[in-house]
Amino acid sequence: MKRKQIYTGLWASLLLLAPAVTSTTSAHATDIQTGQQSVATSQLSASQSTSSQVASDQLVESSRQSQGTSSCSQVAEVPAKTAQTTNNQPVKSAAKAVLNQDYQGAMARGAQQLTTSQDTEVWAALARISSGAQLTTAQKATFHQVFAEELTGMAGHYSATDLERLTIGIAEIGEDPTQFNGVNLIAEIIKKAATAGITGQVYGIIALSTQDYGSQANQTINQLIDLVLKQQNTAGGWAFFGSVSDLDITGMTMSALGMHRDQPKVQSALDRAVALLKTTGFVKATGGFLIPGGFSTEENSNSTAMAILGLAAAGVNPATTFVGDNGATPITNLIAYQKADGQFRWMMGSDDGALSMSTEQAVYALGQYDYLLKGKGSIYNFKKVVPEPDPEPKPDPKPAPDPKPSIPGKKPAGESSASSSSEVDLDKTLPKQPGYKEDGMPLTGTTATQDALPQTGHQSVWGSVLAGLFMLLGVAGYQTRRLKQR
Repeated sequence: MKRKQIYTGLWASLLLLAPAVTSTTSAHATDIQTGQQSVATSQLSASQSTSSQVASDQLVESSRQSQGTSSCSQVAEVPAKTAQTTNNQPVKSAAKAVLNQDYQGAMARGAQQLTTSQDTEVWAALARISSGAQLTTAQKATFHQVFAEELTGMAGHYSATDLERLTIGIAEIGEDPTQFNGVNLIAEIIKKAATAGITGQVYGIIALSTQDYGSQANQTINQLIDLVLKQQNTAGGWAFFGSVSDLDITGMTMSALGMHRDQPKVQSALDRAVALLKTTGFVKATGGFLIPGGFSTEENSNSTAMAILGLAAAGVNPATTFVGDNGATPITNLIAYQKADGQFRWMMGSDDGALSMSTEQAVYALGQYDYLLKGKGSIYNFKKVVPEPDPEPKPDPKPAPDPKPSIPGKKPAGESSASSSSEVDLDKTLPKQPGYKEDGMPLTGTTATQDALPQTGHQSVWGSVLAGLFMLLGVAGYQTRRLKQR
């Protein structure tokens, strides 16, 4: 019997310990499994990162094109059908570039590189200002001298685009294009822009919109907008020549029209252009843009930058509206062109071409993207915001006189005697007593009745006299009753 009790106790102990042992064992197994999965995931991520980096380093274009050397009259136009077919094919450039989202860092590095290289182009100033950098007084003076020398070198033979470019630069450094070195550039643009080509009309809109230049300039802006809208092709884009949409011209035109989105006809044209970039221009494999044409049959940073510029100016976020394979966007695509020194390549993996131009366009395109996110409008808007003067302080109205205290028994005009007698202000009609605060409250603790209605001196004296009389009468009556009882 004792042995049976011992065995029973042992089994009970094991049953009590079983859940704890099972729980510990399961937790240990789970930890081991989780650790194995973490190691596997880390190895996979590292492998993918290494593969991406290797692929990015091996991206060398088979054919390259030098910026600015192609002549428009020497290049044959590519039919729209061919462009569409070519665009659907896989593109090598930036196809597996590392997806860098830090556009602000890339923009700052590019702007710093332009400063270090002492680039004095109008577009370098635009890039630096749109990136958030502040030009020093000395830097502004340098730009002023460069612009003045360039204007003097024209010797009165101004083309529309030269005038417009200089106007943008002069407005950038805070000076007046209507009287720069004795020349009214705005008046000259008004004369020439309408008869210029598509670029002269596009940059005419931009130049005349940098500041407020009066009614005649505004009329010219509307005229130029109408001319540009008529040149939009059936696909929704704009071409430098011919009928095939060009990415650079389309992006530039969108950036100009984006300054006048309040006009319904302008917004409609921008919507069509965005649809073109979505259906025809966007390359999902890389996140960039390509519409093969006379200037380029391969992806490049300039075309992608101009598309980003146009989209952001039109109020469209390129990083959320255009998302390709593995999360690639136009922003990550453009950043992938940047070199370690801050410059932006023209073609992926190549240092050929005008890298200063690529850097300028990439930086101010990212600047326009930054403006979009911050709700700052167009990077070409240099209108000085004049603070409204504070309104003159109005004199305070004369304070109304305090109402006269109501007197019990006297009826004010328009009121009944009942209402007037109920409005007696005790704090005004009754004098304050020594020993009470300014608000009429006693300095020492009293009963609730005394706190609510403090007594005056006359009330206190007469109360004592009456109390004494009542006491005497009471004593006399008592004595009378006793005499009668005897």
